[in-house]
Amino acid sequence: MMPEPELSARRRAHGGRLLRRRDIAERLVSLETLRRAKVVEPDGASAGTLGDVVVAFDGEDRYPPVTGIIVAVGGRQAFAPIADVARLDRAGVTLARPVSTLAGFERRRGEVALVADVLGRQLVDVDGVKVLRAHDVFLAPVGGRLRLVAVAGGKTPRGVPRVERLVDWAAVQPFGEPGSQLRFRVPHEGLHRLRPGKLAEVLEHLDRSARDELASTLSPATVADALEEMEPKTTEAFLRESPPARAASLLAAMEPDEAVDALRDLDYLDANQILAELPPETSRRLTELLGYPEAMAGGFMTPTLAIAHLDDTVAQVRQKLVGLQEHREDLDAVAVADEAGRVVGDVGLFDLLVADPGTLVRDLLDGADPITVRADAFLDEVVDRLREARSRSIVVVDEDEHPLGRILADDVLDALKEGGLKARLPWLLH
Repeated sequence: MMPEPELSARRRAHGGRLLRRRDIAERLVSLETLRRAKVVEPDGASAGTLGDVVVAFDGEDRYPPVTGIIVAVGGRQAFAPIADVARLDRAGVTLARPVSTLAGFERRRGEVALVADVLGRQLVDVDGVKVLRAHDVFLAPVGGRLRLVAVAGGKTPRGVPRVERLVDWAAVQPFGEPGSQLRFRVPHEGLHRLRPGKLAEVLEHLDRSARDELASTLSPATVADALEEMEPKTTEAFLRESPPARAASLLAAMEPDEAVDALRDLDYLDANQILAELPPETSRRLTELLGYPEAMAGGFMTPTLAIAHLDDTVAQVRQKLVGLQEHREDLDAVAVADEAGRVVGDVGLFDLLVADPGTLVRDLLDGADPITVRADAFLDEVVDRLREARSRSIVVVDEDEHPLGRILADDVLDALKEGGLKARLPWLLH
């Protein structure tokens, strides 16, 4: 079930959709139907056929108004401004003056030709969170102006009959060719509401040009979160096809363990090109992690750690956690170190939540030896240690017991092969 805050946001966003209004739905005019109809002059004589419909697209008006039509007559294209169109509805198109008096079409800034620029293009239905390809668009009179109101599209797998879905244009994020007026300056507001997993699905289904267009307008952190949810092959292709500087900005925004996994999937030359574009400290950190084999603890741990000292108060530790909010997904406990920096315990976040703010960290420890593994421990040893402790994470330490990182249950699941997983770690799957 969709979380309540996200559900409420969707409901608010859907509230103003024109397609939900019966009076609008009953007056929809299909562009494909119009293209098969004749365009006639004021006296009823044939003026040619409808070649295209032009709308003003600024990326801000939710329902772009029609500015005119292109009439194909003989070997030329005549442009009729909307003021020179006496009628445009399901019955056809009638001009207000002879086609011979119309000038040729010259695209003005911000104008989009629906046949040339929209039909056949990919788009995202932000409400339904689906990638579609536009097969038809629909116009309707709204507020005294003819506007682009809806689009029909769907996926068309080979050998399968086409299935159409009618989508309100306000819920559509379209994509255009480089330099096209259709290309957007800022992403549709609905895309900002998508959770990383949903955004990943969208990116995975877009053509390369549309995917690059969308990714270039979102923040690196937003795209990085989505990349972490993608299949490894898709992430690898995404980074390989991106310019090294862009790929580096995405890797820098990813959690270090996820970034290392992505680098391992790249060719040696591609990975080195990206590492060279990273800030020196980030590059050094990732290179160190790459030095561990993938099946060793150091190779799949996350180096993001929350560390407290024995004489810290609970209030002080909570303040440290405030500074690590962006890494909340990788934190389920706080490692406790002594004066020499050696790990002497681990305190869960729940224990910190319910403890009195003035309590010392040392008073939260149970006296048992800490559950740790060395960075050079192989996966089997990590699994055994987690299983013995029945814990959902474990601290990785160096030979002097100094903390290096943490391994979460999710990291183990990613590292383990599918065979025999449930039999070995049933307690992790509940």
